[in-house]
Amino acid sequence: MKKKECSARAMNAAMAVILCCATMLTACSTVWMNEAEQIVAVLIPAATNIIALVAAVQGNDVSAQDLQAVQNAGTQAGADLQLIQSLISQYESAGATAKPGLLSQIQTAITAVQANLNGILPALHIKDAATQGKVAAIVGMALSEVESLAAIVPLVNSNATPQMMAMSVQQAKNRVPLSAGDFVASYNATMGAKTGNAELDRAACGLRIHLHGKLVRWASVGMLK
Repeated sequence: MKKKECSARAMNAAMAVILCCATMLTACSTVWMNEAEQIVAVLIPAATNIIALVAAVQGNDVSAQDLQAVQNAGTQAGADLQLIQSLISQYESAGATAKPGLLSQIQTAITAVQANLNGILPALHIKDAATQGKVAAIVGMALSEVESLAAIVPLVNSNATPQMMAMSVQQAKNRVPLSAGDFVASYNATMGAKTGNAELDRAACGLRIHLHGKLVRWASVGMLK
């Protein structure tokens, strides 16, 4: 009798852990979706502005061949980010059976963005140290935010074990990325930092991102403030 009672208690304890993890995971999933939408919305113009920044200094600092390589990588990263944005919207309204497939597509798209951003710096052969440092800092910020985003993608899998669920919850707690607003602030500060290269500083100043609620715009030639 005692063995049955112990077994029942053990099963109840296990179920409690599973339910607790599931509840926490659901909460993390909701937070993740809301934050992910905003982060992706600011990463799209950030990727576009990498191309614009390199294009602005093409000539003495950047060759036409290098610019083309950056344009290809940046454009593809932007397209993948837009795909992620669309998939997140679909994920929010999808049924339980469709969510795992959409999540898998989101993860694949995030990996593609990482690969394209990682390919930008090796493709550049910039002689000017200020230009090189500015581009590297901007690319690094965008890549770091994408990597952090990938780390908090919630685990949505009907076959997940309690251990896998708990690991996902802990990962979400440990790797929370910069919020969209914080990312924009850091990004703009890096873009606006003076380098001593007047042409570069002038171009970078006009490429700040502007966040207004869910509407994201990026400046062009300093028109937006």
